[in-house]
Amino acid sequence: MKHNDSPLHVRGVSLFVDDLPISNDLVHAAVVPSPVAHGKLNAVDVTDALALPGVFAVFTATDIPGQNQIGNIIQDEPLLAEGEVDYVGQPVAVMVARDERTARQAAQRVKLDIEELPAVFDAREAWRKGQLLLPPRTLSLGDVDAAWEACDVVVDGHVETGGQEHLYLETQVTVALPIEKGRLKLICATQSASAVQRIVAGVLGVPMHEIEVEVPRLGGAFGGKEDQATSWACLAALAASKLNQPVKLSLRRQEDMRWTGKRHPYSSDFKIGLSRDGRILAYQVTFYQNGGAAADLSPAVLERSLFHATGGYTIPNVRVTGISCRTNLPPNTAFRGFGAPQAFFVIEAAIHKAASVLGLDALEIQRKNLVREGYTFPYGMRARNSRTRLCWDETEKHYELEGIRNRVEAYNRANLFSKKGAAAIPLCFGISFTSTFLNQASALVHVYTDGSVSVSTAAVEMGQGVKTKIQQVAARALGIPPERVHVEFTNTTRIANMSPTAA
Repeated sequence: MKHNDSPLHVRGVSLFVDDLPISNDLVHAAVVPSPVAHGKLNAVDVTDALALPGVFAVFTATDIPGQNQIGNIIQDEPLLAEGEVDYVGQPVAVMVARDERTARQAAQRVKLDIEELPAVFDAREAWRKGQLLLPPRTLSLGDVDAAWEACDVVVDGHVETGGQEHLYLETQVTVALPIEKGRLKLICATQSASAVQRIVAGVLGVPMHEIEVEVPRLGGAFGGKEDQATSWACLAALAASKLNQPVKLSLRRQEDMRWTGKRHPYSSDFKIGLSRDGRILAYQVTFYQNGGAAADLSPAVLERSLFHATGGYTIPNVRVTGISCRTNLPPNTAFRGFGAPQAFFVIEAAIHKAASVLGLDALEIQRKNLVREGYTFPYGMRARNSRTRLCWDETEKHYELEGIRNRVEAYNRANLFSKKGAAAIPLCFGISFTSTFLNQASALVHVYTDGSVSVSTAAVEMGQGVKTKIQQVAARALGIPPERVHVEFTNTTRIANMSPTAA
């Protein structure tokens, strides 16, 4: 079955949040960002901005009726800066005008009195200064300190893994629509409709049932709209609630790239001990995570790094430590892999460095140490029905890894300035949420008198084809053609208390 949205996408008629027709009284919001990475916010002068024709209002932290707080895991992130700014792009005020251009012009007229303070951008510097998002966490297995003496070779090293921009095609965007009796409907590009609903309700000081969140589809996300969409939705909701008018807030590409969080940069130290024949006997690693100015999802990302620190290997003695550091960057956030790639990169770097010291092929060390049945990981889970060895053997055979490596080596010998590389990496990856209460779902199914069916779930369509899959499942379960099933937009009034669409 083909992706349902493919015909719409290729013809350019798919409707995203920014494309939806809204009433004629729609007004536009623009953010007044902090121009410095760290400073004391003394005053906000909006006189010139409000004098611009077409400007309706400006809102600062003092205008928030509920709590000035959008932190999801840790309550440490204000919606609008109050007293201090902690990163370039941090929202200080939100300007509302008749059109987007006027709103942006007005935002540029706002004068910020900021006393600039020293900023920290490096995770290790933040660690030395005691700037942490949460206390360090360590997972252990066996006796690492005693194991070093039994190792024939001990290798240590340092690994840097940089950040990464999500670069989704659709930037952050929300439309907030007032409904009767003070209720709001938010049409939002988010992976976490219920989180937006809950946090907007807190900001406005109203019950959650007064906030409806709908997600039509996303133009990409990759984790960048799991928590990061919330602040922009809150700002649009605040303006719409105050003015009792529909408000749209969308970021331009350069704003989105400068103001939103990225994949977490990690700075890591490792130490690995092996026998002469390449068996890994001990492994120790410390991850210094650059969390940015607020926690966002950093605790959960770091937890997954700890859980995946040993990769796809059996290692009897392990000590892994994670340190989440607070810096003056936009709060870093979820990204595909969610902390696991940073951990995998370190263990693989350690193995390759050890292989060069031992004079062994890294593939030989990898193969010799694959996860075995019954192995207990440092976080306490036991490997059951392990298929690691089978997967490795099948991969070597099916993809002819040895042949690929031989061709790469021949190419590199023949070409002085152009080089190729080939690598194989065994992974053990947890496919569910580490916070197990999030591993839940529900669905609402309507069967109409003509036999057609409407299905609502918490799943957000962002290009992965989940709505097509749900349509297939429903059609098979009900014994009807897929064409008789329609999968609705994600909406908090149809499905309550959703988990985010994330992996």
